[in-house]
Amino acid sequence: MTRYERVVQILDESIGGSNVNIGVHGAFWRGLSRDQFVAKKIFNRDLVVVGNGSASNLVKALKGEAPFGADLPNPPPGAQFSRMPAGLPAVSEADLAFIQTWIDNGCPEDPFTPGHAALRWRPTNAPVASSRTDDIWFLDPQVGWAVNSNGQIVHTTDGFNSWIEQLHDPEVYFRCIGFASATRGWVGTLTSGKTLFATHDGGRTWTQAANLPPLAPSAVCGLSVVNEAVAFASGTNFPNRPPRMMKTLDGGQTWTAWDMRPWADILIDTFFTSSDRGWVVGGKTDQPVPPTRDNVKPVVLFTEDGGATWMNRVASLQNEFPAGEWGWKIQFLNDQVGFVSLENFHQGAILKTTDGGLTWTRHVVNDPQQNANLEGIGFVDENHGWVGGWGDAEFQRRSSSETFDGGLTWRDANEIGKAINRFRFFGNPVTVGYASGKTVYKYSSEPVPAAVAALAVAPRRGRLLEDLAPLEAVGRASMTIMVPAQASRLTVRIWDRFGDQVRTLVDEPHPPSGSRTLVWDRTDDAGQTLPAGYFIWRVTIDQTSESRLVRVK
Repeated sequence: MTRYERVVQILDESIGGSNVNIGVHGAFWRGLSRDQFVAKKIFNRDLVVVGNGSASNLVKALKGEAPFGADLPNPPPGAQFSRMPAGLPAVSEADLAFIQTWIDNGCPEDPFTPGHAALRWRPTNAPVASSRTDDIWFLDPQVGWAVNSNGQIVHTTDGFNSWIEQLHDPEVYFRCIGFASATRGWVGTLTSGKTLFATHDGGRTWTQAANLPPLAPSAVCGLSVVNEAVAFASGTNFPNRPPRMMKTLDGGQTWTAWDMRPWADILIDTFFTSSDRGWVVGGKTDQPVPPTRDNVKPVVLFTEDGGATWMNRVASLQNEFPAGEWGWKIQFLNDQVGFVSLENFHQGAILKTTDGGLTWTRHVVNDPQQNANLEGIGFVDENHGWVGGWGDAEFQRRSSSETFDGGLTWRDANEIGKAINRFRFFGNPVTVGYASGKTVYKYSSEPVPAAVAALAVAPRRGRLLEDLAPLEAVGRASMTIMVPAQASRLTVRIWDRFGDQVRTLVDEPHPPSGSRTLVWDRTDDAGQTLPAGYFIWRVTIDQTSESRLVRVK
């Protein structure tokens, strides 16, 4: 049985069986192919909006939502027709969810397994980071970690229904995280002098790696942890700094590092399957030291000798790439199928391979919203996947998109989460997934805990910031904070949208308590006026940090 056949079965069951008929429109679903069903009109109304279950008349009719539900005790405003099936018990919540998710997923004819429950994205109870949670790592569907723009490393043992803070560092911008086991892990940062942290006890204690070699990346954007002995790190996304990599083969006791300038000008994500074989993605130009990303084109670099030599597997696509585009995240489903998200401020695109990375194809993200400035990419199989990121050149929309045909066509999928930078999945077929963005989002069939559901619709207010929503200002930016009584220290640090710290606005011991307005004139620590754009403000009072996106025009 396919999922489409299961939909037909649910509709038959709703009226008493496959041999029962009903009046008015009859059992219209019988004898139709999937394509005929999707194209069907009832009373001159489209039955299905492919990719949008909640907007589909079939779902509205089953739920009794306007223009349906006229026969209900309390009909909704605008109801003109009876709920479906009229005069009979409503379809169960589980079956409704199955049909709606099937439509959300593009109405596929994939196999249905009895007992299969619909998988949906929803926010967890993880901290809300107004810039974002940059990365996540999970040992299993329940136990994991996240790093965010509040300067936190947080840990969960129940899929982020609850969490604890393991490390808070107000100076550090955490970027990436990876674990080899329940005890051994590393975290990379964009902060000079504190680029790598390590743990030997599952994060109960984190220590700064102090034994990094002179050629270590100045910022660690990507981590690939192969096992407890072997890990690789890559960076940076700053075009005016040297692109470099480093590795450990002894669990972090020693590291070796090397320059990647012959092959790249910026480096972001890396993925290794052994101490010898691996990938790193980024971009390269023909300029000696590129001041900006304007002329960068993607590289997808592969090594079979632990990083001594590299081959650019997308060299043949250079004429196809627009200038100002580069590789951001890489994901392999298996030995053959892999994906790379391409960051480009003005256009969304991905790369796909089906031959183990020997060749790649570029697919434009062509959803109605024209999603661009992509970063996160995650597929659950060769055809079904998502991309997310900042959404546009202004870093404003933070939108997401979904494909059901391997990247050929896309739909708007902003309901899955905002500003997504990383996906992680479990199971084959996938049963649980996570994405990191504004918070940590979960993909599962489990009921949403009541506390989490309430939090999802509650106002997101901070303890220090009166408002966590992005702020827009012209010329000068100001925001109000609340300083609690007997605070020991107040700091306000500002990063640009790429994670480079540009200003320490406040560093004050024993600040007076009460409401306080912070004002910034868009200058850096040297007094130079910075270009207009998005910035990340982090306010820290003692052991509490909160961040906010600020757009200054």
